[in-house]
Amino acid sequence: MHQTETETSDRADAAAYRLIVENAVDLIVRGDAARNRIFVSPSSREVLGFEPAELLGRHAYQLVHPKDLDRVAATFGMVGTDNPRLDLVFRMRRKDGRYIWVEARYRHLAEDNGILAIIRDISAQKSAEQRLAEANAKLAEANRALQEMAHRDGLTGLANRRHFDESLLQAFRGARRRRCPLGLLMLDIDHFKAYNDRYGHIAGDARLRRVACAVQEVVRRPDDIAARYGGEEFAVLLPATDLEGAIAVGDTIRLAIGALLIEHLGSPSGTASVSVGASSVLPRTTDRDPVRLVDTADRALYRAKAGGRNQVCGLAMAGLTGACRRPRQ
Repeated sequence: MHQTETETSDRADAAAYRLIVENAVDLIVRGDAARNRIFVSPSSREVLGFEPAELLGRHAYQLVHPKDLDRVAATFGMVGTDNPRLDLVFRMRRKDGRYIWVEARYRHLAEDNGILAIIRDISAQKSAEQRLAEANAKLAEANRALQEMAHRDGLTGLANRRHFDESLLQAFRGARRRRCPLGLLMLDIDHFKAYNDRYGHIAGDARLRRVACAVQEVVRRPDDIAARYGGEEFAVLLPATDLEGAIAVGDTIRLAIGALLIEHLGSPSGTASVSVGASSVLPRTTDRDPVRLVDTADRALYRAKAGGRNQVCGLAMAGLTGACRRPRQ
């Protein structure tokens, strides 16, 4: 019986397809309408470690990682006439029990409502992605640490002048927008040059650190910022704080530093102390920067030092009214 040219061509095509399937690196699986495997390519040996016969007749969910099962089931449920092509990345279990990452491309087969899956092992790619993600996370953490270092004073650990200036402008704009007061304290360690001359710069640095810790212990609200303003001078930003509140915080800081009982024989009191200037502003819509607030707090600090030091002086923005709190006897 003679074969027609069409039959010969069909046989050649079938042989070519079989050759491709049997030598494909990717795993090729055909499932029926119930999603049971009715064909598994020989590459199952390399991809999953199973012989094709070990996988035939089993449901497609059989080897899916439990944590990925819901996603796979949802995707399988969508593959059909309306969604003939869907891709998914998930984990499958090899015969040795190890899970690998695979990329599966599902194609709907209209003739029997079955499904064709081409599955590729992408474990190496996922591993590289994970290493890259970990490296990026470490880099981001390093950048955050560098950013934090850039905003911190190296000696005291408080915010540095640059960070304070940026925060002051932001807080000022926020106070203007919300129409709430913004308080500011300027602190100066009394007779600090005399302390350094008597005890040395190493002791002076240690004193700065202890004062900074005492300030930070008082300034605990999330939006408050304590900073080393320069040398022995500190600044404290107090959002949503009026003049009376700022004076109260300043006095708490003054008392906390006095309670440290740091010896300073060059001071009239015999111990370390600070002078504090306090001010507060309710920004007007026409105000563009906090220069007046800083200037007023500076003048209040000068008044505290001129009045005998170791006290808190507060000035209203106009500089015409205010109050001072002196040491309790």
